[in-house]
Amino acid sequence: MTDRLTRITTALAVTLVAIVAAVISYRHAYELVSTHGESGLTARLVPITVDGLIWAASMVILDASRR
Repeated sequence: MTDRLTRITTALAVTLVAIVAAVISYRHAYELVSTHGESGLTARLVPITVDGLIWAASMVILDASRR
């Protein structure tokens, strides 16, 4: 039971930190892009592409390390 509780609370903590980091990252990138003249859809999508590329690269590295 203790191991299961540890895994659950760890997963919750990591999820919470990831959500907070994603919100902060998105807001920062959005403000940066907006400040430099982009607006509308472009300003909303650029932060997603940056974070998406970081996530994709991380998954490639994780997959490579498991092989």
